[in-house]
Amino acid sequence: GGTIIGGCYQKGNWDSQVDPNLATRIMQRAVDLCPALTGGKGIEHLSIIRHGVGLRPLRTSGVRLEKEKIRGVWTVHNYGHGGFGYQSSYGCSQVAAKLVEEALEGRSKL
Repeated sequence: GGTIIGGCYQKGNWDSQVDPNLATRIMQRAVDLCPALTGGKGIEHLSIIRHGVGLRPLRTSGVRLEKEKIRGVWTVHNYGHGGFGYQSSYGCSQVAAKLVEEALEGRSKL
């Protein structure tokens, strides 16, 4: 087993490298909140497997989840979820699949 800690939202930051200062602050807050993570010994006793950076585009106007005909070809858009992409992926993928089905209605089946 393991535990994933951390995460932040930094509008306009597209740096793909880990920020060590931010990572330390996140780990410190996690250990302060749950000392059992290290047996009360501090962040130096965390067993770190890796640090990661995820760039998650966010649309200020909200998620784009719709179908559109572009030059005669149906296109289904499903993007702009930002940091809640994983949490919304099941519901949004079901809607996107439904939109694909709608776009394909009436076409001959092979």
